[in-house]
Amino acid sequence: MPSTKATGAVLTDAEGGMGQSRTLQVAAGLGAILAWIIIWAWLTRPGGPVPTLYFPAPDDVWAKFVRMWQRPYIGSTLPDHILASLYIVLTGWGLAALVGIPLGIAMAWWKRLKWIVFPTFQLIRPVPPLAWIPLTILWLGIGDSARISVVFIAALVPWLMNSMLAVYSVDRLLLDAARTLGANDRQILARVVCRTALPTLVAAARMALGNAWSTLVAAEILAATAGLGYVAVNASQLLDTDVLLVAMFMIGILGICMTGLIGLTQNWLAPWSVLGARRD
Repeated sequence: MPSTKATGAVLTDAEGGMGQSRTLQVAAGLGAILAWIIIWAWLTRPGGPVPTLYFPAPDDVWAKFVRMWQRPYIGSTLPDHILASLYIVLTGWGLAALVGIPLGIAMAWWKRLKWIVFPTFQLIRPVPPLAWIPLTILWLGIGDSARISVVFIAALVPWLMNSMLAVYSVDRLLLDAARTLGANDRQILARVVCRTALPTLVAAARMALGNAWSTLVAAEILAATAGLGYVAVNASQLLDTDVLLVAMFMIGILGICMTGLIGLTQNWLAPWSVLGARRD
C-alpha cells in the first residue's frame, strides 16, 4: 500500500506538470497575439496593401485608446463607457442567473413543474434576443431597463438549460446513497445535487456571459448615452474605424477577464472539477 508521502509526491508532480502545461499554454497564446499584431502592422504600414481608412494601424488604435481614456468621446471618457457597459451586462447576466438557476434545477427535480413550464420555454427559446427589442421598448421604454432586459433574455437560456443538465448529470449512485443514509429531498438537493452541479453551472456562467456581451451592442442601440456598444455604433456611422476597434477590443478584453474570474471561482468552489479537466 503506498504511503502518504508517496501519494503526496505523486500529486505534487502532477500539479507541477499541469502548471508547466498552463505556462506553455499562456506563452503560446501571447505569442499568437504578438504574431497577429506584427502581421496587422505590416498590412497597414504606409503604402501597404490595406488602406488605414478601413483598418487602421496598431499605433493609431493605441493612440486613439489613450486619447479616449483621457478625454471624453461622445460625452464620456472610455472608463465611463466601460462602467456603463459593465452595469448593463452584469445586471442582465446576474438577474438571468437568479431566475435561470433555481428554475432549471426545480424543473429537473420536479417533473410536474417541467410539464407546466418547459413547453412555454421551448416555444420562446428559438426567438433571437434581438427580436425582443421592439417589445422591450413598448413595455419598458428606452432606458436602462430595456437594455438590461435584452441582455437578460440572451443570458437566461444558457443558465436555465445548463442548470437542468446539471441535475440530470448527477450520478444516480450518489442519490441512492444519500437516500440510504436517510437524507430527505431537500438535503439531497442542497448537499448532493447543487454541489455536484457546480462544474456545469460554471460552464453555464461562461456561456451566459458570452451571450450577454454579444447582445450588448444591440442593447445599447436603445437610446443609450454611454457604453462600449454605443461607442461602436456611433463610430461605425462616422467611419471612425480606430474608435470602432478600440470598442471591439475592450469588449473582448473585458469578456476574457470576466471569464478568467469565473475560472478562478471554479478553482475555489469546485477544485476537483478543474483537476479532472486538466488531466483530460
